[in-house]
Amino acid sequence: MNKIWIAVIAVFVCIIGILGTYYGSPEELAGGIPLDADVSYTDAEMQELYEKYNITENDLKFARGELPHYLEGTVFHGNLSVLVTETGEPPEGSTKGVDYDVVMSEPEMSKIMEEARAAYIEKYGVDPANPKLDEVNGYLIPTQEAGKLVFF
Repeated sequence: MNKIWIAVIAVFVCIIGILGTYYGSPEELAGGIPLDADVSYTDAEMQELYEKYNITENDLKFARGELPHYLEGTVFHGNLSVLVTETGEPPEGSTKGVDYDVVMSEPEMSKIMEEARAAYIEKYGVDPANPKLDEVNGYLIPTQEAGKLVFF
């Protein structure tokens, strides 16, 4: 029994030794990229970032949730129960007005959503499927810049 414990302890010590040999500090692993999550910007720095990445007022409003949803005015935005099936036909046994209000096919749904997205881009100049800003610690930062921030 003692030989088994000695072997287990020896293996454990060897594993720790091997892992310790290859261990690098988080700072070394990051390659000089700052690791702290204390992100702060002055108003002037934020304005400079917005100009650099062509961020518009509507991009800011979209990020804050101040613009309407892009599906507003479509069958998908409201109190209707929409049923989407492959064929556009309701399943057997389902009742209109009880189980669903509107039934449509997947291609019809995609068409409505794409048309709504195109109209939204034309009206507001903002692509709801590809926002330009991410929120980091309360700051609305351009996505390209936010991608440079590394947090461990």
